[in-house]
Amino acid sequence: MSTIAIFGAHGQVGRLTTRALASAGHTVLAAIRNPDHRNDVEDDGGTAIILDLERATPSDVAEAIRGADSAIFTAGSGAGSGPQRKDSLDRAGALLAMEASALADIVRFVQVSYLGADEPSAPGTSPDMVAYQQAKHAADEALRASTLRWTIVRPGLLNDNPATGRVTIGENVYEGTTSRANTAALLALLATTDRAVGHVVNVIDGDTLLEDVTPR
Repeated sequence: MSTIAIFGAHGQVGRLTTRALASAGHTVLAAIRNPDHRNDVEDDGGTAIILDLERATPSDVAEAIRGADSAIFTAGSGAGSGPQRKDSLDRAGALLAMEASALADIVRFVQVSYLGADEPSAPGTSPDMVAYQQAKHAADEALRASTLRWTIVRPGLLNDNPATGRVTIGENVYEGTTSRANTAALLALLATTDRAVGHVVNVIDGDTLLEDVTPR
């Protein structure tokens, strides 16, 4: 069994991922900013760690997650946040998590991005969405340039459909919708294996079993 640190463990995908990992017998270090969310993530099966990625130092974070075998970054500023917070969390927070993982000798790092993160925003796109695209693109580029054994997961528009364990993955996947539960199942698979190391995984709901379509 493995120990996995999850940044953004109280988010919808984070909670589903914690449940998937804990139910399979893995240990989850559930990093959250708000202490009021401790009971939620512990009910999910995680061990709550209070960390504010916008204020913590790399050494602080490294000490909190030391001993983990892998890390998942699924933290985000969320809808309604402005450009400044998208930069401070979606970009800078991701870079902090990467640096801290390296300091803690965690080499496996899985990051959640989104379909289209490499594409410039279309004219007329809201400033908040432009900031989000820029932040996620920068975080993905930093991870690709790192020495970590990385995988970037890019789901489509997220939905709340139940997990089916069946998806479509490929470089030619540019649009579509993705269940949060299927995304969580994919993250759990990646964080506990060496599948898709060095890959950007575009994923939408589909017809093929995760185990059959995820790169080895």
